[in-house]
Amino acid sequence: MASCCRVAVLLALVAGVAGISVARNSEELRFVCGQQTTISVSTLADAAGTAQFSEVTMSDGVCFPSGQQDITAVKFCGPGSLTLSRMTCDRHDYKAHAVQHDKSAWTTNCETISVAGLVVDGHMGSMTLS
Repeated sequence: MASCCRVAVLLALVAGVAGISVARNSEELRFVCGQQTTISVSTLADAAGTAQFSEVTMSDGVCFPSGQQDITAVKFCGPGSLTLSRMTCDRHDYKAHAVQHDKSAWTTNCETISVAGLVVDGHMGSMTLS
C-alpha cells in the first residue's frame, strides 16, 4: 500500500515538472506568424531548371543576416510579413522589399518570390519575418 502511494506521488511530481517545462517552453517559443510559417531560399536549379530550395531557420522579429549573392528565389509559406533587404541587419529597413501574407488567406500555402528585378537581386543582405 505504501509503495502504491509512493508511485502515485512520484507520477504526480513528474507530471507537474513536465507541465512546468511545457509552460516554460511555450513562453520561450512564441511564434507571431505561427509554426506553419517557413522561409526557404533557392540558389540553384536541377537539370530540368526547377528551383531547389533549402529552408532557412528564422525567429519571429529577429533579423537574419543572409549575405548571399546567389539567391534567385524565396519561398514564403504561411502567414506573416517577410522583409527582404540588400542591406545588413543594421540598415535592414533601407529600401527593403516587404511581402504580406494575411492569416485568413495564407495558412500553409506558399508563394515563390523571384528576386529578379527586386532590390535584393544579386545580393540578399538580410531577411526579417514578423
